[in-house]
Amino acid sequence: MTLFNDVLFSEEEAQHGFLGVITLNKPQAYNALSHDMILHITQQLDQWSKNKHLLTVIVRSDFEKAFCAGGDIRFLYDAGKKGDIDALRAFFHDEYKMIHQIHTYPKPWISFINGITMGGGVGLSLHGRHRVATETLRFAMPECAIGFFPDVGGSYFLSRCPGELGPYLGLSGESINAADALYCGLIDQCIAAENYTAMKVQLLNTDFSKVSDINTAITAILKQHAIKPEASALAEKRELIDKHFQGDSIIRIICNLQQDASPWCQELAFNLQQKSPLSLKVTLEQLRRGRSLTLDACLKMEYTIAQHFAAATDFYEGVRAQIVDKDKTPHWQPATLAAVSDEAVAAYFKAKNPLNLSED
Repeated sequence: MTLFNDVLFSEEEAQHGFLGVITLNKPQAYNALSHDMILHITQQLDQWSKNKHLLTVIVRSDFEKAFCAGGDIRFLYDAGKKGDIDALRAFFHDEYKMIHQIHTYPKPWISFINGITMGGGVGLSLHGRHRVATETLRFAMPECAIGFFPDVGGSYFLSRCPGELGPYLGLSGESINAADALYCGLIDQCIAAENYTAMKVQLLNTDFSKVSDINTAITAILKQHAIKPEASALAEKRELIDKHFQGDSIIRIICNLQQDASPWCQELAFNLQQKSPLSLKVTLEQLRRGRSLTLDACLKMEYTIAQHFAAATDFYEGVRAQIVDKDKTPHWQPATLAAVSDEAVAAYFKAKNPLNLSED
C-alpha cells in the first residue's frame, strides 16, 4: 500500500491479476478533493492502465459519513481572492481531465459510494462503468447555493435523468438517498455497507480469465450482493417536478411553483429564490445544452463556464456566506433573476482557454 497525502492506493492479489483499490482518506474534510489528490489519482490510474495484470479498479472511502463532500472549496476561494486565477484554472483543468480519464478507463471501474457524496465526489464516482452505493448515500449538487454551477460532468448525467429530475436536482441542490439515485439512473446497484468485504472477496476469488466479458461478470457479482432500498420519495414527486420544471425559464419555473398550493412547491420556490440568480440561469441553460452533448463536450463547456465564474463575484460571495463567515446572507450580483440578461448568460458559454482532453 502506498500513501500519497490523503489517498491510499493498494493492489490486492486476485485470480490471474490484482484489484487496484483507491481509498479516500481525509475524514477531517469529509474527503474533499484537493488538487494534490486529483493529481495523485490521475498519476496512479495512468500507471495502472499500463499494467496488464490489473483486473479492475475500486474507488471507496473508509469514512462512514462520507464518500467525498466535493472539491476543496476553501482552496478555490482563497486562490481567487488572491487573484490567482491560474490556480483555479489548473484545478478545474486537472479535475475534468481526471473525470475524462475515468470515463474512458480501459479497465472496469467500480465506485463504492457511501454517505455524503457531492460535487467533486460525484465526478469521481458517477463516470465509471459500475456505480454502487450503500443505503447511507446522500447525493447532492448544491453549487447554485454558493454562486457556482453543477459541474464535474453535471451537464451530462443530470440532463439524462428521467423527465425534469435533472434540472430539479441541479437547480435546487436537494439531497437524495440511494433509492432516489437508483430511480434517477445515477447509480446501478445499492449494496449494504457491511457487504463490501464479501463483494470484494468474491471479486478477488473470481477467475476472470474464464469469462467472455469482464464487465458482465462484475455486474453479476454486484447483483448478488445488491439490496432493494426503500421506495423512492422522489418518484412520488415526479409528476409535480415534470410539470413545473419544464421549459427554459427559471423565472417561469419559480412562478409555476408559486402558483401551486402544495406546501412542498411553496417551500421549493422560496428556496430557489435564495440561490444565486446568475447560477440558476446559467445552470438551466447548461443542462438544456447538455442533453445533446457527449461527456467530452460537456466537460469542455463546463471548463469554460467555470473560468467565467472564477472571474466573477458570486462564487466568492456564496462561499463567504455559506462557509467562511457563515452568515447565510449572500449579496448576489445581479441581485434578481430579472436583472440577469440573456446576453450575460450567453457570455458564460463563450470559449475561454478551451480544455483539450486529448493532450498528454
